[in-house]
Amino acid sequence: MPPDRAGKCPKGPLVVEINMNFALKSLVAAAAIASVGLASAATTPVGGSLTLNGNNYTLTGGTGTLSFSSSLITALNVGKVVVTGVEPATVTEVLTPKPPFGSTRTGVSAAAPITSVTTTAAGAVTLVNTAGGATMTANVLEGVSLGGSLSVTNLAVDLTNKKIFASITGDFRGVATNEAAPYGSSVITTKNDFHLWNFATITGPTTLNGAGAYTNAISGLTITQDGFKHFVSALRLVDLGVSTLSNVTDYGTINSTINVAAAAVPEPSTYALMGLGLAGIALAARRRAAK
Repeated sequence: MPPDRAGKCPKGPLVVEINMNFALKSLVAAAAIASVGLASAATTPVGGSLTLNGNNYTLTGGTGTLSFSSSLITALNVGKVVVTGVEPATVTEVLTPKPPFGSTRTGVSAAAPITSVTTTAAGAVTLVNTAGGATMTANVLEGVSLGGSLSVTNLAVDLTNKKIFASITGDFRGVATNEAAPYGSSVITTKNDFHLWNFATITGPTTLNGAGAYTNAISGLTITQDGFKHFVSALRLVDLGVSTLSNVTDYGTINSTINVAAAAVPEPSTYALMGLGLAGIALAARRRAAK
């Protein structure tokens, strides 16, 4: 419950009674406002029906693509961290030739299909869910990592509060002490709906008002303090690995597209069959009544 802001009350039962009534009315009003907000939000899975401006539409799909920032890629390169996709998401890497040293990884992105969106009655998107993600695997590297892995999947982007949640899987025994998980053994756990990142800005349409492809970009991803501890623990980062990751102030951008199509209109033959079915039901009912 929120703290009482009424301050000190004068003595007397009348004043106490008035304050109690005021508090009760405030609670009722707050509950009413909250219930209206909850009632106006609806989550639609891909393939589900959306009602926008009084018309019916279908959420046909979409994609959310997380592109790592250059500073995060540098940190991954320092630790020689391998990034692989977790289905149904796919990971794409860009390698740039750096003669005479071969090539350097300069781009990493993970594209995940959208599974559902949550919208208000006015069509404003408040939450986007995706499936799949990426696994980062760090090999043993002196002064950088003791070897470990971290999977980040099923992102849920909260557009209202500018937060990003995920399912994370790894060895998190070092989180409590803010260090790498113990070397030589592994205890793998998964944490769902974990608050991993915050983001700064979003550009592009965030309100669905009809059929079309709605594309926007989320930028300025910053890791939460708890998220950083989980990265360090699961990837078993030490010394240079920790300091390099701590210098990453922007983890990247998320570009997403939400596809909405007009709801299919039944063929005339469908209506005819429906009519015949209703007529048959009515006839059967009359026969039963006659008996």
